[in-house]
Amino acid sequence: MDNSREEVFSISIEDLQQEALNVTGRKLTDKELRVAVKGINEGLSFGIDTIFKTAIEEAIESS
Repeated sequence: MDNSREEVFSISIEDLQQEALNVTGRKLTDKELRVAVKGINEGLSFGIDTIFKTAIEEAIESS
């Protein structure tokens, strides 16, 4: 199975703007968007090793 280019998880700017609409009732400005993207990148990077390890271990255990 060759799925090496398949994405596992993705958040688009459109997704982020839709969530901003849900939370605040409006879209983010360009400046707010840059800050939000930075926060998401930092938040998702924190602990990614643990997430990978756990997901791989669960996959092996389920087979």
